[in-house]
Amino acid sequence: MNGISIIICTYNGKQKLEETLLAILKLKATFSWELLIVDNASTDDTAAFSYSLLSDSTIDFSILHEAESGLIKARLCGLKASKYDVLLYCDDDNTLDKDYIQIGYDLMKSNPIIGALGGCGTPVFEDEKPDWFDTYGHSFAVGPQAITDGLMPEYPAELYGAGTFFRKEVLLQYLNNGFKSALSGRTRNNLVSGEDVEWCYLIQLAGYQIWYDHRLVFLHHMPQQRMSWEYYLRLKKGISSGVCNLLPYSCLFRNRKMSSIFYFKTWFTKMSFALLIYFKLRILAFLTVNSSNTEQELAITIWREKLFSYWRNSIKSHKHFIQLKNYF
Repeated sequence: MNGISIIICTYNGKQKLEETLLAILKLKATFSWELLIVDNASTDDTAAFSYSLLSDSTIDFSILHEAESGLIKARLCGLKASKYDVLLYCDDDNTLDKDYIQIGYDLMKSNPIIGALGGCGTPVFEDEKPDWFDTYGHSFAVGPQAITDGLMPEYPAELYGAGTFFRKEVLLQYLNNGFKSALSGRTRNNLVSGEDVEWCYLIQLAGYQIWYDHRLVFLHHMPQQRMSWEYYLRLKKGISSGVCNLLPYSCLFRNRKMSSIFYFKTWFTKMSFALLIYFKLRILAFLTVNSSNTEQELAITIWREKLFSYWRNSIKSHKHFIQLKNYF
């Protein structure tokens, strides 16, 4: 059906959902849409709070329950329950602009080649903005995702999941044939991520495009407990931990007919490079042991996790590579 299914995946979101839901009640649209709230094993009465806030409204909403923890599980739960052809994943700490879904719907409807469409998150800080945020804030799903509107020039292109529209039929062509995601997404306090990038890759392998539009504006609330350098390092560790699971996609973008032998050659090259960079960084850190260098600390965290990812997930990623090849 033509329309948009807004999907909010939340774990213990009671304390932050109010602004998100109130903004959704103010959305303007000339088409049909629905709101699906996926309660991902919450323990704080998230579902009851959401129902109490929405029960007197006239919008079409449902509250779903996904007992198995993991963002990808919650996103798939919402996808399977959705009734419209365009999905909008809105985080539980996002506040959408009133014209957000109208702009997104118009773009998706007039450009059927679009498989995913992203916007621009504006950070809203609970307390003071950290000094390092302007340099590294993109990892928090904020800021412009391209210089110009329209087709993103990178290939493959990536969007952060917050505030992103997906064309459902493109994802269903994989999921209906038994496709299993290589990445679980965040699971409670585990910051593993990359499932949004994986969906962008799937969409492009299917022949669709990734677009960006600066008019798609939303506020992304930054709680103080996440605005520490220690949390940022955990976040980058989680992002880097998925690098090996995304390797099958980068290989297939290079060569749809790549053999397993060449896949393992690529894996070995990537792992060897990560090993060399990591040891180089460790040596430099040893030589500058008495100095404080956040850039160095960040680089060590990223490359250590990339190295561990290539080692831990080598067999799993090859199985995923074989699975993907069956679709092309």
